[in-house]
Amino acid sequence: MHVRFLSDGSEYRSYGGSGFSKKKESNGSIFWWAILITLLMGAATFCWFFSIMVFAHPEKPFNYKVLAKFNKLEPLRPWSTFSVPNGKKVGARELLSEFYSYSREQLAVKNDMLKRSYIRNYKHEHPLYVTGGYHVVGVRQLGAEDVITSGWVVRVRSAEIEDVDLEILLPGTQGEQEPFNVGDKLVVESSRPQLSVLHVQRLDGERICVTTVPLAYSPFTAGATDLKMAPPDRLNMDAFWPVTRDVPVMASEARVDDGVKDVAAKS
Repeated sequence: MHVRFLSDGSEYRSYGGSGFSKKKESNGSIFWWAILITLLMGAATFCWFFSIMVFAHPEKPFNYKVLAKFNKLEPLRPWSTFSVPNGKKVGARELLSEFYSYSREQLAVKNDMLKRSYIRNYKHEHPLYVTGGYHVVGVRQLGAEDVITSGWVVRVRSAEIEDVDLEILLPGTQGEQEPFNVGDKLVVESSRPQLSVLHVQRLDGERICVTTVPLAYSPFTAGATDLKMAPPDRLNMDAFWPVTRDVPVMASEARVDDGVKDVAAKS
């Protein structure tokens, strides 16, 4: 005897439908997991490259602030005359001839390298030292808007060639009395390199202004006064370069006469 049961097939549809739904749900979760993992990999790669760029270029204002916030900046070393790193020594004419042919882009790259070397305490590059005779054309105190926020800045002009000006940053010098007077003569001896170049700015008429800082923070003799300096704790990398405004050539020449007072820069 053959017994047949009528069925509408709902049990088969239910089984098949359930399997198809599970398959769709499984495929959807894999897809979203793949997107999440891809995004996480992208974020990790970005963070890796970002950290490399921050540490590789501490001279950039944003990078410097990030490193300073997380205390990842090495303190500027308090050099002495016996521990300053070796470097190339150039006079005013050599400075002008070296940077005269630089384009704006090349000068920007060079300035970044000079600041980076200073921030890293010259671990990988040698400083560029300035020597020669100069006369003072301007003096003012440093403030919060400057790259070094305490001390004095002295603007001097080469006694050899009028197309070269220097800015000498004197960090940490205290007191209200000006360390130099306009018209004083400053002699930087080649036997005692002190003034390291931080920035080179091209001025009108093919002139240049070179921002420098003494690396040896032992007393800096200015006449009868010894200027005691200290390395700055932090730099203001958002500051404008050069620190001082341009001084017309004729204005400085009118103030310099035969009775100029000689002031030797000694450590």
